[in-house]
Amino acid sequence: MNQSLYLTLDEARQYFPTEFTDYLFILRHEENSIAGVFLAEVLTVVQENQRITHVLVDTTTLVLTGRYRYYVYGQNSDVNLDPEDASVVGLCEQGLCQLSDGTSFYTVPDININDDVVFNG
Repeated sequence: MNQSLYLTLDEARQYFPTEFTDYLFILRHEENSIAGVFLAEVLTVVQENQRITHVLVDTTTLVLTGRYRYYVYGQNSDVNLDPEDASVVGLCEQGLCQLSDGTSFYTVPDININDDVVFNG
């Protein structure tokens, strides 16, 4: 299933002397060790400008919900999945994200709160 991500990847281009054409995305389950659950794929860019990069990520192989740490590398390969490969120019962005299955753990109450009335007297 394709998930949309909105990142600020183009900003990193100014810090690398080498141009790059693609992004390598690594997603690792935060509660696991280095050998834990992870995903590596070349991102599909939907739209990119200086402020925002809209990409698609296929998360169908991930079965665990929870906290994940992500890394996005700029690279000159549309098939490489190894961040140590020679085609990788450098790390563009990293951070934390939360994956959920859409389960709602609470119900929002339907209440009406009257407007406050202030009397100056």
